[in-house]
Amino acid sequence: MTKHGKILEKLGLFSSTLGYLGAFSLFVMMCLTAADVMGRYIFNSPITGAFELTEYLVLILIFSFLANAQAHKMHVTVDLILSRFPKRLRYYVELFNHTMSLAIMALITWIGIERAFELKEVGEASPNLGVPFYPFAFYLVLGCLVMCIEYIRNLINVVQRKKEEDV
Repeated sequence: MTKHGKILEKLGLFSSTLGYLGAFSLFVMMCLTAADVMGRYIFNSPITGAFELTEYLVLILIFSFLANAQAHKMHVTVDLILSRFPKRLRYYVELFNHTMSLAIMALITWIGIERAFELKEVGEASPNLGVPFYPFAFYLVLGCLVMCIEYIRNLINVVQRKKEEDV
């Protein structure tokens, strides 16, 4: 494996690690929901703030699996027309697609950073439990940043694949 291949593989560990965090948040959400339902219907005493915690866990879940899904090519793609294009045109379309996706995700990351610092400064928190919003905004930024890394990996792979085809 080349030096660049090892670096790309190590960068992929970020999305794998976040994937495990996402799986853990799904497990916690499942346990919390089950306990809340049992508490509500069996003991007539629901868990205070369960809905708020579930909202936070959903955010962690989504932004944990976003990059992992990109790394494993699990996002939905429609290539009915693209598959009929010549190889050269498919290369440029794929290059354009990954570049634009990277630019959009980088913009979302930048805006997310600004919003997270704003939330930290203001001290906005959830109404029932008083859990601050900003750590979860920073987690959103982390998920988007790892997604940017995945798009960079995709761009490098597309260019390397093109070089190998030309040889």
